Amino acid sequence: MHIFYFIITQMKKPETLTRDQLIFKIKKASEKLYAAVEPLLEFNFINENDSDDDDFSDFLGMLDPETAERIKAAALNIDNESDEPEILLMQNESTMSLDLVSQQGEGFKIILIENDINLSGNLFIEEYVTLIVTGQVKAKNIIVNGSLYTSESLFCNVLFGASGNDHQTYIGGNIHASLIAENGQYTVSEGEIYSKYLISFHNEIEGKSGKFIEYKNIESENETSVLNPEILDENGFFDEDSFLNYINRKDIESLFI
Repeated sequence: MHIFYFIITQMKKPETLTRDQLIFKIKKASEKLYAAVEPLLEFNFINENDSDDDDFSDFLGMLDPETAERIKAAALNIDNESDEPEILLMQNESTMSLDLVSQQGEGFKIILIENDINLSGNLFIEEYVTLIVTGQVKAKNIIVNGSLYTSESLFCNVLFGASGNDHQTYIGGNIHASLIAENGQYTVSEGEIYSKYLISFHNEIEGKSGKFIEYKNIESENETSVLNPEILDENGFFDEDSFLNYINRKDIESLFI
């Protein structure tokens, strides 16, 4: 059984890609998308021409070139096997909900989908998953615990970036939503943001070409008094789990009092 238990019934068998293959496909689709994804790749993949360990570099310098190269290659191989994320090319066939969830102990995954995502239900991206879409994304609610990168626009009822400061939601086009919220995740649109409501507590929601919020715009935890108590904890702070449960049961408008 493959790592993504939900995806198996919704997608064709995924194809494994190398880092270079992933870069080629992203650049072919959008240079701007690649510019956004590049820092993620630099962070997650070891560059064999760089070394952050001065002691290790000094040790290699004491050896003859052939031995040093063998030891360096072995060290890189160990790191690659244990630390580098698996890259998967997937063909989305789902028109309902899509949960991108890895099994316990399998590490980080980068998933590339080379077409639009159009769902009647929710899109959920787990903390250990980065989804890259060379197209537009439509779904009911989009919950991003990991990272999401798209080359085109995004359409949804709720877009929520969960409490992950190492992750981000990047949209190459516009964002159209009823509610955009974040609890620690940077959310950015290269185009414009159109939303009825916005909640931003610990990071930033940025529309590079403009941000248009029709009703309430909450950008401080000091403003939680206008939120429904059902999504607050006993101390009056925003509660992520309660919020996620609430938006699946009730209208967005009832989040505010």
